[in-house]
Amino acid sequence: MTRAHSAVSRRRFLGGVTATAAAAAWPRGAVAQPKTTLTYWNGLTGADGKVMDELIDRFTRDTGIQIEQQRIPWAELYAKLQVAVPAGEGPDLALIHTVEVPHFASDGVLEAIDDATLAGKGFRGDDYLPATWQGGVFQGKRYSLPLDVPQHILYLNVKVMKEAALAGPDGKPRVPGSRDELVTMAKKMARGDTFGFAIGTSNPGRYTWGFHNLLWQNGANIYAADLKHAALAEPAAVEVAEFWGGLGNALKIAPPANANCRDAFIAGKLGMWIAGSWNFTGLREAKVDFSVAPLPRLFKQPVVWAMPHQYSFPKPKTADRTRREAAWTHVRWMTDHVAEWTLKAGQVSASRKAHGDPRVTGDPVLKTLLAQGANWQVGQPTPKWVAAENLTRPVIESVYTGQKPAKAAMEDLARQINALPE
Repeated sequence: MTRAHSAVSRRRFLGGVTATAAAAAWPRGAVAQPKTTLTYWNGLTGADGKVMDELIDRFTRDTGIQIEQQRIPWAELYAKLQVAVPAGEGPDLALIHTVEVPHFASDGVLEAIDDATLAGKGFRGDDYLPATWQGGVFQGKRYSLPLDVPQHILYLNVKVMKEAALAGPDGKPRVPGSRDELVTMAKKMARGDTFGFAIGTSNPGRYTWGFHNLLWQNGANIYAADLKHAALAEPAAVEVAEFWGGLGNALKIAPPANANCRDAFIAGKLGMWIAGSWNFTGLREAKVDFSVAPLPRLFKQPVVWAMPHQYSFPKPKTADRTRREAAWTHVRWMTDHVAEWTLKAGQVSASRKAHGDPRVTGDPVLKTLLAQGANWQVGQPTPKWVAAENLTRPVIESVYTGQKPAKAAMEDLARQINALPE
């Protein structure tokens, strides 16, 4: 999930099985011919990239379809798609985030998926949770299919919370039930170079996903319901910004803007941490004593930020039915094996297929993530969402560091967003 890595890797997987053997290995059978080569771009440059590699190896053995994969940091991937696809140099298949769908669809980068094709490949909306399924639709047309659901969760550092007498008789950390309780608990942990609470990872002050989550919990958003103008100057948004600005200033419970919250949590210098679900496998590898809890309701409603990965079909310059069928075969295969992705990559599947798997429900973190499904919310379906997000980062950092008052900052951000070109 991480966007921070810079390595670009290519892998070519050589098939060596016959069509008959492929069909036997995978009951659904391979639609494409054994020697088809599929090009696939994604931004899985972290630990989840290794898991994808393993699954692609299995996919090739099962179907005979070769995959030429490019793993590119997300920001670079999106810039490359924007240029490569119109030039006829895009991939057969691309994994993107939900918030990228509207602008890529609007710019003609993605191929629309018609209902007949969808049904013919065995994909139904009822097989997915609503927020993930709807995320692939823009202006009434479908442009992508969800794979999984990166989302927020509350991490609790057992060591830090025990030292602050915030653990019960069973040794389990207490879970805050409200914003006031979270602040009170965080103040008990904040001393010296140890902090009580944080949102985000390498720079909490610029963590737009965390800021969005708080907005959504307070019934606010970047755009008004009509998606025509910014809603950030509204009282509900300003209230969130005031809380955001108080975390490291008035409340003195959060790390400075240049801190790495993940490193602080691993080092036992951070007690409660709202961050992405993709962090938990790394925390286990680092042997951190932690537990998780559903995201607390800090404002009016228990909304959980989510940003599903979506499979999309970039528009080819020349249609190639065989390669398109190979791409569909891969999406179908991954959906049929999504429990393996969930268990190894640590991301809850968008498809309900794996949600009852005892290996998934038996994992305390995955079980907690699944339980949040009814509260998932994704970015608004406007082509200007990503541009608005880019404008948001420096403004909310200025609020976090106390350089700009919350109300003035939100009014300024609203003006900048309203000035974005159509």
